[in-house]
Amino acid sequence: MEKMKVLVYHGPGRLEVEQWELPHPGPGEVRVKIQYCAVCGSDLGAYKNASDRFRPPLILGHEFSGIVDELGEGVDTLRLGQHVCGNPPIYCGKCWYCRHGHYNICPNRLSLGNSVGVDKCNGTFAEYIVLPAFTLVPLPDNVNLLHGSLMEPLAVGYHAAQNGNFQKGETVTVIGAGPIGLMTILSLRALGAGKILCSDLSEARLQLAAQLGAHVPVNIKEQDLLEVVRRETDGLGSDRTIICTDAPSSFYQAIAATRSCGDVVLVGMIQSKIEFCPMDIFGRDINIISSYTFTDEILEAVEMVSQGKIPLEPMISSIYSLDHGKAAFDALAAPGNKEVKVVVDIWGNQKGTAKWRE
Repeated sequence: MEKMKVLVYHGPGRLEVEQWELPHPGPGEVRVKIQYCAVCGSDLGAYKNASDRFRPPLILGHEFSGIVDELGEGVDTLRLGQHVCGNPPIYCGKCWYCRHGHYNICPNRLSLGNSVGVDKCNGTFAEYIVLPAFTLVPLPDNVNLLHGSLMEPLAVGYHAAQNGNFQKGETVTVIGAGPIGLMTILSLRALGAGKILCSDLSEARLQLAAQLGAHVPVNIKEQDLLEVVRRETDGLGSDRTIICTDAPSSFYQAIAATRSCGDVVLVGMIQSKIEFCPMDIFGRDINIISSYTFTDEILEAVEMVSQGKIPLEPMISSIYSLDHGKAAFDALAAPGNKEVKVVVDIWGNQKGTAKWRE
């Protein structure tokens, strides 16, 4: 019986490298030899705290790239050796949501690396995975596999950046300069936003945000975000404000920072109850737009990277081997760490490079 190496989540603080049976694809499925898998904030959340969304034992991971290794019967959309990334939901294709293009919230879905949906589904911190062919997105020849592992979070930011009625030249405020906030800034720049403001507590993150396209970084330990927004917009407010943090206070900041008739886009997963007066929204005709993951925007995001309009290399701060996958999570969980995107290199392709860690 052939085996493969996997990184298994056994509960908060517990990740173990194990040997599991090598899978083979059935009809309509493809086996992918995973090359890289990036650590998502949701993966890190499971590592820190127990959640029904992550029922152990479980292989985490959904931000990945790899090489088509084996084709199941009937698969003619992909070829052996093809480089791919993934669109994580394994959806039914038959429900109202799937038939209307909202397969990201299909009630019958499985979601890679978690327990959201009808059952838990092992993810991509593994040497191989078998997936339905329709979940895989081909990578152009000029997009390397390392950057391919960031296409999923980029698509989240890309979806948030254009959600609602985005117009070129808009003034946009992004609250939060974590990975999704930075991906949103990259997307806004590529889409033709006008002035981009970005707020955060971390000076290092704000410096990176400026490097990636934010025109006005705002350190909220030293500056009042609303004062800066008013100054930069002649008192009007941002055309749209995108919340890329889970801090409940960001919701109030966003409402106050957005001009009347503007958009507030919620992509950060605020999980606490908050109180607000509906008239603060209704009386100013502000649109509140939720932005949950993405659908086919990943195809546009891949094309933007292929065209050189979105640079992903600055997003990657560290690369770890699969054997040291727990160390990657520990680095991200450390207070005050300066990591941005940490990637697990399944086969050690990047060993010896500047970002390689043991």
